Amino acid sequence: MASTGTLFLIFAVTFIREGNAQNTFVNVNCKENVGQYGQQSLLECIVQTTSEASDIQIRVVTWRRQGADKPALVFHDGRIDPKSSFTFAEPSWNNKNMNVSVLIPNTRVADNGRYTCMVMTNSGDGKGEVNLKVTAKYSEPIISSIPEKITPGSNGELTCETHGGYPKGDIRWFVNDNTDWTKSSKMEVKGAQDGLLHLSSKLPLLHGSIFSKYTCIVYNATGGKEAEAVFIPDPEVEEHTAVYQVSGESVTLECSFTESPNSNDELIGMYLYHDAKTQEQVLYYHSSPGPEKISPRIRYSKRVEKRGSLKKHTITISNLTVEDSGIYRCVYKKNVQSEDIRNVYILVVSAYVRHIYPFKNCDRCQAWCPRQYKVAPYSVSKKESEPDGSEEVSTPDVNHWCHLCRQHNGHHDLHLAH
Repeated sequence: MASTGTLFLIFAVTFIREGNAQNTFVNVNCKENVGQYGQQSLLECIVQTTSEASDIQIRVVTWRRQGADKPALVFHDGRIDPKSSFTFAEPSWNNKNMNVSVLIPNTRVADNGRYTCMVMTNSGDGKGEVNLKVTAKYSEPIISSIPEKITPGSNGELTCETHGGYPKGDIRWFVNDNTDWTKSSKMEVKGAQDGLLHLSSKLPLLHGSIFSKYTCIVYNATGGKEAEAVFIPDPEVEEHTAVYQVSGESVTLECSFTESPNSNDELIGMYLYHDAKTQEQVLYYHSSPGPEKISPRIRYSKRVEKRGSLKKHTITISNLTVEDSGIYRCVYKKNVQSEDIRNVYILVVSAYVRHIYPFKNCDRCQAWCPRQYKVAPYSVSKKESEPDGSEEVSTPDVNHWCHLCRQHNGHHDLHLAH
């Protein structure tokens, strides 16, 4: 019976409003609103009357969401229907209060939509409409990779995922902080039972086109930034070589972009970096515009020589000093933002003498000793000129190997400090 009465009441309100459309003294003005998922939301409508109307009393208020099977709130006969899921915004509301706004206690995605507020008074009736836009903030995104370890020389895929948001947002990818790389990705949207959405975006990574930093940013439906995550590929490179040299000598480093120097990868240049206490440029290898050439930095001016082409060449640094010790990296550039580390060298430059100067009657020792010097670092405790023009060198390694050499050749006239 109560359900039938409610339906009759709604029909009566609609009929009365249509019958009084020309002579109504009542207007219902509503404001658009945004509701946050899981929070309380306000649907705001105010009854306004003309000056001719006086002592206005509200007889019926009905709130209904378009497409819903039943009203969300019904007031009639001086009371609120106990089945109503909404409440009046003002706790002490009565039929003389023209503020017919209502509260949604725990906003859900299902509450999203357009609402109609129908009001019947003793001076006429009116209707207002308001749109509630339900929003939910997306979670902090998480980036995963396949394979788990991404290196500059490998293929792979990055996946950025976020959930718990509404309405549909967007995931965008940026490389090296500011270059939009979203066009290379594909996003998928899935809905949960509660109506909230799960966003997933996959970004393929290709060999030779790996950037140094990937940023996944989540945007809401209005284009506002909500959260981001960063992925840094593993710094592993194709070559990692330790080189030991002595002050005053030279070192030759090979820089190679691919195994095939005739590949179709387009490059604009290459940097050779030196990392010690700080990072510095050794040189820049220009590919364009104009012919290929190298531009050494001041400290390396007149000390570097290049052989080969951009994709496969060697750089020789001469007149080494202890300050040249450190890590050297060949970093290729396909564009202004990209960085592709291909070769890494650890150079250790010793301040000490490396070669044994010619000793009389010890040609075999002269050839043998320098070869053994490369085994381990050593120090010179004494170096003096001998009368015969040779030099006296004292190191543990030199004494050990040259002593064996001397015994082997039967030469006992060599003077080595002990």
